[in-house]
Amino acid sequence: MSDYPSPSVAEPLDAACLTLVHHGEDVPSLLWARRPDDAPALARFHVCPGGLVDATDHDMPHDGGDDVAARVSALRETFEEVGLLFAHGADRLDEAETQALRDALRGDAPAEGRARFRAHGLVWQTASLVPSGRWLTPRYARRRFDTRFFALTLDRALPVDPDLFELDEAEWVRVDAAWRRWSRSEVMLAPPVALLVRTLREHGRLVPEALRAVHGADGQECLRWEVVPWVQMMPLRTPTLPPATHTNAYLIGSGEAILVEPATPHPDQLELAYAWIEEAARDGIRPKALVATHHHPDHVGGARALAERFDLPLWGHAQTAERLRGELRFDRLLEDGERIHLDGPTPITVRAIHTPGHAPGHLCFLEEASGAMIAGDMVASVGTILVEPHDGDMRLYLDSLRRMAAEAPTLLLPAHGMPIRDAQGLLAHYVEHRLAREAKVRAALERHGGPASAMELVPDCYGDAPKMVWPLAAQSTEAHLIKLAEDGHARRSPSGWLPVDRG
Repeated sequence: MSDYPSPSVAEPLDAACLTLVHHGEDVPSLLWARRPDDAPALARFHVCPGGLVDATDHDMPHDGGDDVAARVSALRETFEEVGLLFAHGADRLDEAETQALRDALRGDAPAEGRARFRAHGLVWQTASLVPSGRWLTPRYARRRFDTRFFALTLDRALPVDPDLFELDEAEWVRVDAAWRRWSRSEVMLAPPVALLVRTLREHGRLVPEALRAVHGADGQECLRWEVVPWVQMMPLRTPTLPPATHTNAYLIGSGEAILVEPATPHPDQLELAYAWIEEAARDGIRPKALVATHHHPDHVGGARALAERFDLPLWGHAQTAERLRGELRFDRLLEDGERIHLDGPTPITVRAIHTPGHAPGHLCFLEEASGAMIAGDMVASVGTILVEPHDGDMRLYLDSLRRMAAEAPTLLLPAHGMPIRDAQGLLAHYVEHRLAREAKVRAALERHGGPASAMELVPDCYGDAPKMVWPLAAQSTEAHLIKLAEDGHARRSPSGWLPVDRG
């Protein structure tokens, strides 16, 4: 039912990345590059050079440091991808020898490259690398990696080879320019890279003790990160519809803050959320409210526990509060267009946008400075969005998608899955996909002729979906039939749905 990837079930692969920092006369710069659109992981993200740790990285000549294989991998990948060789003895190689070594390392027979490396008497400069974080890719990523990040300070910005490998648009960027682009959602950054940009901006230099590790304890797979300045995300495991497994919670603010999606009911996940909020408080960021996008259990499952733990009120739309009457008390009802002003070192304004269709009280939230939109269950980058007859309304859902597009968000932050850079493209895809499915439902009803239930039509109009999801597909089909009836193309009879001949 979706063109987007299902959660990964494979164990994460060991990987390493290297951030290169140049401290200029006024502000520092760092080297970053853009992952191609078709990259198997972190497509369209701006990243630092890096890749998989190879088994032979353990045996390469090096000058020390812990976690040596990861350090060697970070240096080797930097050489392969952007052509910068940080090894003792590299100055003895001429241009042709350097290029031949690089070609061999990134070719189909990397053992030849490693033999060349030893033959030249080179030694990787592993001891000079500064650990700068670790990130375990969330389970819902297309491919998963356990990545160690390192930083290296240079006395000048070294030229990057234009013959890039597995990367696009590698460039040295001043930290102030990187911050501006990140603040406008023009780039997406992996958590340790975002942390490094923030640290360099705040301190003006590489400060190892400020580079806090961002990985969770005990191998926790889903890690918070700052997706744009002052908008933190933490995926938390929830009882949601497969193939999704987690719901993203968002902490917005530089001082006063709101926590959108108090999602998880699971005690172990709530402990992660508690630790996240307490760590943010140590940085001066304190939520003043919990905010629900809508009433479904995988979005409010932790609301009571979080409210009691931190003495926080719960906010949401009036129709969300009505759906949860007797279960949760809402302290403030948010209306369409209402602005939430959050004081702090950087004042933040978040605007509520009523987007019914998936749920009657569904709200999206636009962070006005960056243009990033918390999209709740309107879109997803894992699985699909269910519009079913009880809570949903297909006509309203399509109208809400179009309204979201009219707001021109720069980034979509869904409840399920990774951030979505091409907001307009995805929203247009969702509208086109739903209209195409509607056409299939109408055609299936006309072919059937006699009275039919939604489930009877599913094999025809959802033949491209696995049979295990057909019960959900039947609910979506029913929602499409209701819209077709409103449009005069179908009608409900006591024995089932019938086409309407308007000829």
